[in-house]
Formats: sequence, C-alpha cells, structure tokens
Amino acid sequence: MPTPDPVPLTVITGFLGGGKTTYLNELIRQGLPRDSLIVVNDFGDINIDAELIDYRDDRILQLGNGCICCTLGGTLAEQLAQAMRMEQRPGAIYIEASGVAEPARIADIARVSRQLRLESVVCLIDASQISHHAQSRYTADVWRAQIAASDQLIINRLPADDSVEYARALDILRDLNGPAMQAINGGLQAPSAIARTVPTTDRLTPVPPAAASENSWGSVSVKYATAIDAARLEQLLGEYAEVLLRAKGILERLDRDGPQVLQLSGRSIRWLAATRAAAGNHLVCIGIKGERFDELGARLMQLERTQDSRH
Repeated sequence: MPTPDPVPLTVITGFLGGGKTTYLNELIRQGLPRDSLIVVNDFGDINIDAELIDYRDDRILQLGNGCICCTLGGTLAEQLAQAMRMEQRPGAIYIEASGVAEPARIADIARVSRQLRLESVVCLIDASQISHHAQSRYTADVWRAQIAASDQLIINRLPADDSVEYARALDILRDLNGPAMQAINGGLQAPSAIARTVPTTDRLTPVPPAAASENSWGSVSVKYATAIDAARLEQLLGEYAEVLLRAKGILERLDRDGPQVLQLSGRSIRWLAATRAAAGNHLVCIGIKGERFDELGARLMQLERTQDSRH
C-alpha cells in the first residue's frame, strides 16, 4: 500500500486580541480543503473562541486547558497523533494557537512528523498595540517570538497611512520580520489570496525564544447565573487595565435582549450580538499573574452580588 501524502498543517498565531478567530472564520467562509480538522485552543478554562467559530461538528478538536501555550509534549502532540489515526484521515489541519503560545514549538511538531507537512505559520497582529507590546516587559518576548517565527503577517487596525503611528508600526514589524508582511488593515483573505503586499526589507537577526513562561499569565473564568450590568462590568475591567490583557465572553446584559459577545483587546471594549444562543453566561479574562489580577478575579466573581445590592 502506498504511503499517503503528509497532511498540510497551518498554524494561526498572534497575541491576545490579534484577530485569529476572525481570520479563521474567514477561511471557513471561503472554503477549507475537504475533511479539514480545526484545532482550537484557548488559554482560559472555557473555550470561548470555539463558541464563535462557524464550523462546528465532531471534526473540531477543542483543547480547554491551555496546554498548547505551555508545552508541546503531551496533549497537543497526542491529539494530533490520534487525529492521524482517524478512519477518515484529515485533508488538512488548522491550529488556532493560544494568544500566548510560541508558534515555533507548534511548528516543530510538523517538522519532525512524517505524517504532517508545515504549510504556513500565519500571525495576526493588532497594530493599535504594536508600540505597547514591543516595549512591555510582560508581553514583548512572546509577542516578538510569535512574529519572528511566522512566514505571513496579517496586520489589523493600522492607523491612517499618513500618520507617524502608521510609519512607526510598520518599521517595528519590518525590523522583526519584514519578508512576512503581506496584508494590512483587515486583509483577512486566505493565505493564497492575500491582495496587498507591503514593501519589505531584509529580516534582521531572529528574536530568541520568548523568555516569559506560562507562569507569567493568569486566567479567570466566571459563569454568571443572571444577566450582568454591562456598565459596571466595563468600569471594573477598566480599573485593572494595567494587568488585564484580554477579556472575552458571551453574556446576558440587563439592558439588552439576547446574548452579547464581549471583546476586550488593549483598552478597547466591543459588544456584538451573538450569532447563536449562548452556551452559558461566561466570561474569560487573561492577564498578568499577581495580586492585582487575583483581586480582579475576586471582584468579577462578586459582580452579581454587587449589582443586586444596588437595586
């Protein structure tokens, strides 16, 4: 019996809030190869990302414990090995990595496996956070390592192209990995159909692997029994902006009908109507471990009690 061709593996990476799920959904809408397997991983206890993905059936593999960002030995490697033993072999595999994962480690699985072929490492970047992440002692190492390890950079939310901020953002990315710059401001086409190319320079010395470990990050997952006061929640998240990196949830609000999707990235909070009934009244926050983040978690868990006492 002839040996089957290796299965192409695409890694979708990018720091928290970069736009990975939006990109993956766009790939799904455009049409993935037949029998594709989508591997979704989120750093929190609840896979909120999986609730937002359009493609949902028994071919989606969800890893809820954040192992992809902690270690490659074990959970992810074992799950991929199991996938390759399916009766219907996957036609392609797409991994949406955790926002604090190091894609070089994930890509190594494909490089050492005879059954997998690394197709691409695509990094989604929130341009409004480039200056912050490039200098932050908490996030710079992981953010830079994600960019350096990728062969395609897709850049969202760039400022006006005649601004100083625009030029600075592109200069930082060119220094890190100029040849990989391919699409800007929401150019969420499939890798083979990216429309706009940004002029590149020679890549500089690769950034070493991220120094920050999984011990740098904390997550808190909260499930509410009743609708929440959205204004009070926004105020609370704002009070801890210095340690809060990302918040995502599907929530019932006191002032609106139907489930709402909350997205916090950087200092920006957005609410959108959920496209499907909520699987639960859930919120996941990811941030920098320490007393302040622990305090935020405790206050989030008390939010219902606090708002009840005000009414």
